[in-house]
Amino acid sequence: MTINMKNVSVLGAVMAAALYAGQAQAASSVSAGASVEIAAPISISQTAALAFGNIGPSAASGTVTISLAGAQSVTGGVTALGGTVAAGAFTVTGASGAAYGVTVPATVSLTGPGTAMTVTLTDDGGGSLTGGTDTFNIGGTLAVGASQTAGSYSGTYTVSVNYQ
Repeated sequence: MTINMKNVSVLGAVMAAALYAGQAQAASSVSAGASVEIAAPISISQTAALAFGNIGPSAASGTVTISLAGAQSVTGGVTALGGTVAAGAFTVTGASGAAYGVTVPATVSLTGPGTAMTVTLTDDGGGSLTGGTDTFNIGGTLAVGASQTAGSYSGTYTVSVNYQ
């Protein structure tokens, strides 16, 4: 009988593969951990109301704008007459270092003795809770009608904050 070296090489390769396959079937495991930290609930409080001040209307319509910094400007037939002027101010508390966003409606209606007036709201968008707290402001532009009826006008709107 003649031994073919080619057959011996193939036989050796098959035996090595069988030995390796036996080793590959050995199992290994490790215990793995999992954890979570639940953040403090985010909360918001109003520290100052959005206030447009005391304004004088005329036969022409106009606007009163309160900037995010609380500065008042008027256009058209509106005259600024003093009174309390302020941006809406809010304080947010929650998890230190967490980012948050602000949601406000686009407009709010102020009602009183005459035709309702519309305020277009602006906000400064959110921020980060440095040390677990932050503040932000809301401004707006009030559309005052021509010959607007004298008296007090007010309205409410919802401000929401969420972790981002």
